[in-house]
Amino acid sequence: MVRSITYDPVAVRRNLLEVFWTHGYAETSLSDLEEATGLNRRQLYNGPGDKTAMFVQALDDFTESAGRQFLSALEAETAGLDAIEELLNRFVALAGRDDVQPTGCLVCSTSQDEIATEDKVRQRIDAYFARIEGAYRNALAQAAGRGEITLSEAEIDNRSALLFGVHVALCILARAKAPHVHLQRMAEEALNTLR
Repeated sequence: MVRSITYDPVAVRRNLLEVFWTHGYAETSLSDLEEATGLNRRQLYNGPGDKTAMFVQALDDFTESAGRQFLSALEAETAGLDAIEELLNRFVALAGRDDVQPTGCLVCSTSQDEIATEDKVRQRIDAYFARIEGAYRNALAQAAGRGEITLSEAEIDNRSALLFGVHVALCILARAKAPHVHLQRMAEEALNTLR
């Protein structure tokens, strides 16, 4: 007889993401996952899977949500310098808020951890990083196409690589509680290279 699911899988996924995002993979115990979801280990393993499978699922949920919230404006045909400026300033503003938890980017934080050597995790990190850089490249190319900026294709590649680096640095430094003024300066200097 097949047992019916007696829990809300959407809520479980949301709670798993929050725990991993707050503590990271290594610092999250199975007890933390049980407490966050209200499920015991057997239910977790029979549902989402082992700890690594749960973490991979959390990464997928994070990249889908963060991509929609932060990258979609840069990926649009209407993207340009305004969209880049808005995003960098938004990161700085979010980093300065004490009421936003967890902070930073789960993918950026994970890229520095041992779990990043796992194939399934590394693939997701690489794909999301490529998406970030590609989003900046798209916004710059759209801006150049409309004459907002004058950049060659090589210069667009170089600037998008720079913006990718600033993007990741802002996310990591926000999580590390770096002084807000430093993040502001980074964003401003990055934007100055486009003007």
